[in-house]
Amino acid sequence: MELLQLQYFFESAKSESFAKTAEAHLVPTSSVSGAVRRLEGELGCKLFDRTANRIILNSNGKRMYESLEIIFNELKGAVSELSTDSEDTREIKMLVRAMRSDITNTIIEYKAKFPRAKFKISFDFTERDFEKYDIIIDERSNTYPKHESFELYRMKLCMTVHANSPLVTKHLHLKELESESFVSLGEQSNMHRILIKACKQAGFIPEIAILCNDIKCYERLIESGMGIGLERKRKDTARKIRYLNVMDFDEEYTVFAYYKQNAYYGNVGHFLDFLRNKSLS
Repeated sequence: MELLQLQYFFESAKSESFAKTAEAHLVPTSSVSGAVRRLEGELGCKLFDRTANRIILNSNGKRMYESLEIIFNELKGAVSELSTDSEDTREIKMLVRAMRSDITNTIIEYKAKFPRAKFKISFDFTERDFEKYDIIIDERSNTYPKHESFELYRMKLCMTVHANSPLVTKHLHLKELESESFVSLGEQSNMHRILIKACKQAGFIPEIAILCNDIKCYERLIESGMGIGLERKRKDTARKIRYLNVMDFDEEYTVFAYYKQNAYYGNVGHFLDFLRNKSLS
């Protein structure tokens, strides 16, 4: 019985997929399934019920999984105590779904201070395999039940327009913006979801003139007068935008860092501590 066999089984049991385990370890699916079959042979019992399209953890497998969960957590705890940051060569695997520009700048700053650190980063809003990430940056959510979390930033959201818009001088209700055009970040973004929800609550569906996934282009479009945008309030007076006084729009946006507790050591733990101690205002 080899450690790799146990690890392949454990990860496959968690996802109920040999393919996902193989992808994470960069090996063929047959290598994972073969290792698990050899483990079953050594144990003298089946750990999965297999169908043509999937594997399902059976009672034997559940007992094995629960035991290994304790063992692997203890093992990772020991590694955490014995490892130093400088010795840890793991990639920091991150899924970034909020504050993408700010987090990118933070990673660049961290990398400048600690050049040996390695990152593997995804900005994918459609990702559903959260287990392969050490850290996830997203709004407050129940989507990541297997991750611990801490609040990273809480921001006040405001409607924004170009500086010369006649709307700047008015006291508005959100309904009064029904005939206006809006510029929004991509349909999968949190800001887009908040904008649509707020407008629907006010009794209308906003006219989205432009959808833009690039934050710099998004800001330039608003500055040029292409439509009303939504962003966190900042003290950047150099930009050619103004915040609207929308009296019935009172939205906050809270961003969390979600992380795997058993990965909180070495490079990952050090970067998480860096995030905790850094203001992303």
